[in-house]
Amino acid sequence: MGAKYLAWELERRGITECSPPEADAILITCVSPIDEKYVARVRQKYPQKRIFCGGAAGTSPHSLGKHCDGVCVGDGQTFMEALLTHGADAALSLPNVWIDGQSREVSVDSSFPWNLPPIKCEDGAIRIWCGRGCKNKCAFCQTGWGQEYQENPDGAHVIRQSHRLVGKGEKIAYLSNDVAQHSFYRHLPRIEHGSYSVKYLKQNGLPPARQIRLGIEGVSERLRALVNKPIGHDDLLGCTAWLNKNGKGVRWFLIAGLPGETASDWEELRSAVMEWKRHVKKGVLALSFTAWCPDPATPIAPMPLRDDYWDNFSIFKEWFFAGKGWSNRIKLMSPQQPLSRLQKAMCSMGLGEKQLRTGGDWGPNDRVAYPFKAGAKTMYKKILNQIESGR
Repeated sequence: MGAKYLAWELERRGITECSPPEADAILITCVSPIDEKYVARVRQKYPQKRIFCGGAAGTSPHSLGKHCDGVCVGDGQTFMEALLTHGADAALSLPNVWIDGQSREVSVDSSFPWNLPPIKCEDGAIRIWCGRGCKNKCAFCQTGWGQEYQENPDGAHVIRQSHRLVGKGEKIAYLSNDVAQHSFYRHLPRIEHGSYSVKYLKQNGLPPARQIRLGIEGVSERLRALVNKPIGHDDLLGCTAWLNKNGKGVRWFLIAGLPGETASDWEELRSAVMEWKRHVKKGVLALSFTAWCPDPATPIAPMPLRDDYWDNFSIFKEWFFAGKGWSNRIKLMSPQQPLSRLQKAMCSMGLGEKQLRTGGDWGPNDRVAYPFKAGAKTMYKKILNQIESGR
């Protein structure tokens, strides 16, 4: 995705891509802070080149910044304009560029190029830009806290564009954190799969996709409320049954290891699985887990990192495959194991293991002036109090 965007930027400015040895500067689009290893290798191979990073990982710039001249935080329109028109020094002086070793506050650029054409990615699907950021403020998700929510300002064009591409037989996908949150949602053509929330599906109706990804996150109603994603047990099962009844395959996206999680929370997930099996006789459900990893800008980022989620998941997995949960209609995908999750957290937060285990540290990325930083720190204190009081 990022590479396609970068190619478009260069092409529309009349610049031909060239190999790194011939280039004046090397631009790297990074999806995750763990891409720092790749950036380090590029730096080692081309020590004399100016190297700049950007992309989705730019909102967690510290780890990338150790191996490059500067990191573009947020969108890249202003950065590309300065770099290609006025040179590297002008780009590095921008307020949204992170430079390793400096102490100045860094802003998040939100000048997204809505005139960017649809991009065809490696999977063959054409991505259509519906929005940026998210209306929700889930305590674990950088999307809602690291940038402001923006809807595509030309919803009518999105609708026309989508129908035209589908009419030509193209496979398309909507780029949005939650397609159902958009004002033009009801007018979009059907696609193969999409990500949605119970909240907006309840408000706006049946989604235009065959495979539905529901961001459930916490394994219990209590945990979901704790991290500001209040989805009731009955609402979750009701929404899933409604989707299945209308011919939709459903995947619950779940986070193992959220702060405050206990074994009793996993008992509720077992109950939800069994209720679904009893009451939904036709339809498919998948449980897709990821392990909680702290991200800068999010309220729960400074919470202590614990590994007991793996024991809880292992017990759940044993129960699932012992015949209690498993069937040919319900599937299970495992979260990351503790070591790989720890390595990712160290890159994301820019902190060592001891600091992550202790908690309370926002890390070096706190130098970024995230748009909702004050609110995130207030919510952190509130959640911490709830956990400590056992609520």
